[in-house]
Amino acid sequence: MSRALRGLLVGGGLAVLFFFAYITAIRLAFMLAYFSILLLLVCWTWARVAGRGLKVTRGGQEGAYEVGQEFREKMEVSNASIVGVPWVIVEDRAGIPGYEASRVFSLPGRGSRRWTSQGRFTERGRYSLGPIRLTTGDPFGFFQRTRVVGVPAVITVYPRLVDVMDLLPGSSHSSGDSRVFGRFSDSPPDALGIREHDPSDGFNRIHWPSTARLGRPMSRSFERYEGADTLVVLDLAVSVHRGREQNSTLEHCVSLAASVTMAVVQRGQSVSVRCNDAGGTSFLAGAGPIHLRHILDFLSVAQATGTRSLSSALPGSTGRHSQQSLVVITPAPAGGWVDVLAGGRDGGRRTTVLHVGAAAGDRPRLLTMGHVSWWELATGSQDLVPVRRAS
Repeated sequence: MSRALRGLLVGGGLAVLFFFAYITAIRLAFMLAYFSILLLLVCWTWARVAGRGLKVTRGGQEGAYEVGQEFREKMEVSNASIVGVPWVIVEDRAGIPGYEASRVFSLPGRGSRRWTSQGRFTERGRYSLGPIRLTTGDPFGFFQRTRVVGVPAVITVYPRLVDVMDLLPGSSHSSGDSRVFGRFSDSPPDALGIREHDPSDGFNRIHWPSTARLGRPMSRSFERYEGADTLVVLDLAVSVHRGREQNSTLEHCVSLAASVTMAVVQRGQSVSVRCNDAGGTSFLAGAGPIHLRHILDFLSVAQATGTRSLSSALPGSTGRHSQQSLVVITPAPAGGWVDVLAGGRDGGRRTTVLHVGAAAGDRPRLLTMGHVSWWELATGSQDLVPVRRAS
């Protein structure tokens, strides 16, 4: 019942009672009218005093979680007033799907109530934990008082992370016909030429044939490969995705992008990300947990809003400084973007396509197309198992 309707009923009842007492002049009617006024004053005071002493403490932790991860929170409502609270409604205003921490109970004076709420995150996104709305009143429900307490805390739910190590190419870079596998940071530099020796140069940098020929110390100059070890291209065009909620191709592609990014960073490599969404989101090459967190924060709220084709996000041929590995994640049928990949071989780049297009329940299948490894994946594939939960 709304507050306005409740006030109208109380006021109307008092008016009828006083009118009856006036036209009958019965003492009992006047006593009932005066008692009703006194009762309303007591109830109004009770609601004001009792609601003022309520305090809420919640033990939920803000931060980052993952789809499928359980969430547990301890909550406590205490009453600092000596006046008991006959009833209190605790409404948790967190917008987390599938999570409910609301309660209804009574509290004695100087008393408290504790409980534990738990749920499971079913959707990625960014949610606020709180604030909490407290509604209390007098024993008869004539008056109610509502307070909003607590400062909202932000919770980020990352996409579901799965084990994709078997789907990724080994890190590699090449120069001419040579190819080296392993961590990018461990790769040997390229010797570009000869220069005058500097006292700060190491002994192993001296080029002895040139030193003997010129009669003065000469050193080799080096250059390392630039760019990211892995470039992840995520297709966020609105026209290619289908399905709803967790069974959609969008959720599966975002999950794969997050998993690939984490796998690359955990291997000690750098990673960059490109998308063809409405904003043309792009992350430059980087490594480490901070870079990973920035990418996962974006993927937690990424939506298919793009109007450009996947080809617009694919890298062109840039010679020896190109990305060493390319991972394309898309549900789009073969088209012009496949021609771009087939004609973009340079410098030994290794390309992997994670194509979400197989029938539900099918096992991942690997197809080889020249230098392109093509994986056919299905939404909800049971062969992609969850990895350790994100902290």
